[in-house]
Amino acid sequence: MNRREIPRWNVGLAVALLCGAAGIVLGNTAVFLGAVVGFGYAVYGSVTRPPELAVGVERTLSDASPKPGSTVDVTVTVTNEGDNPLTDLRVVDGVPESLEVVEGTPRRATSLRPGESESFSYSVPATRGDHTFEVTYVAVRNISASIERSQTKRVESVFSCESTVEQLPLAEQTIPFAGRVETDSGGEGVEFYAIRQYTREDPSKRIDWRRYARTGELSTVEFRETRAATVVLVVDGRKQSHIADHDGALDAVSLSEYAAERVAGVLLGESNRVGVARLGGTGGYVAPRAGRTQSVRVSRFLVDGAAALPSGTVVRGVGRHRLDSIRKRLPRDAQVIFFSPLADDEAVEFARRFEAYGHRTTVLTPDVTPETPGGTLARLEREERLHDLRSHEVRVAEWSPDEPLHVAVSRGSKGWVR
Repeated sequence: MNRREIPRWNVGLAVALLCGAAGIVLGNTAVFLGAVVGFGYAVYGSVTRPPELAVGVERTLSDASPKPGSTVDVTVTVTNEGDNPLTDLRVVDGVPESLEVVEGTPRRATSLRPGESESFSYSVPATRGDHTFEVTYVAVRNISASIERSQTKRVESVFSCESTVEQLPLAEQTIPFAGRVETDSGGEGVEFYAIRQYTREDPSKRIDWRRYARTGELSTVEFRETRAATVVLVVDGRKQSHIADHDGALDAVSLSEYAAERVAGVLLGESNRVGVARLGGTGGYVAPRAGRTQSVRVSRFLVDGAAALPSGTVVRGVGRHRLDSIRKRLPRDAQVIFFSPLADDEAVEFARRFEAYGHRTTVLTPDVTPETPGGTLARLEREERLHDLRSHEVRVAEWSPDEPLHVAVSRGSKGWVR
């Protein structure tokens, strides 16, 4: 516990000394008696002492796992656990450094009787990542506010803003490596695919011995092969895509980066090769690779941009102005997942061009259309763009920031053509 003296009453002592000295020198009784007033102020400031700082602090969060773009309401309750009243109690809650208060205030000045409690609330935005609250600062002053006692209280509070994707069904465009993408071909696997005529190269464990016992003919069981895929995540970071459904909400580019990071983690966990590119803004391209190190690269690229990666792992500036600079770097067998709010017709053209050049394309589009008269027109235009994509067999998943990402992917993947 810290103790600090506030010299606000020292002026009384100065006045007392000045008046006393002047009264003696001038022989003026009235001036001399003025020193009594100054001494009174000085004595008042020194004789009042602050009570013991026995304060309990509790913090509650409205949601420990909020959705991106939402807000978290924080309620702080302070209780006077001592035997004396606290006439001047001040509290400052420890808001995480990465967050800004969007409503209310994390500060409160109040007075509490013994056993009395008081609560105050404020709101912070739910941005991606883990957010741990800092210590809460509490201080009490005596009646004259000349002495202050303070201490910090640690209340463990954290919320995590994540939206996991359990699985994202990929198109049947694979590479000759083991993975989890089902193909329409037989071979090694676990799911039955077909029975064909036996050849000498077939291993004995795949011979259909029951059929041989019935017919005397050798045949081979084939299973549906599962392979890995090469996937490049392309985030539409153009100026047109920096839109939000209301003030203070995450814009579509931030939501797209968030979704891309979640999808990358799932795909890399399934032994796929994943790359990432940014269209517009500062641009940048990270070539597809597999493994945990690539997961770190993709996350750093999406959170901090191409400048955060060593030059040997990223091509800077690619896609800053033209789509072709990205397309020409895509591996021939790569699929594309395009993250865009589809704010203009050019975004539709980008997705269709990826598809036209032989890259099976999936569009994951955050819906940030505002509920306003102008938003009604924007919604109709967006619906036309979605219809255009689907009519050209581009796979589309619509995602509202108010719902978990995996729900949007599950709903959107129904009816997709592999």
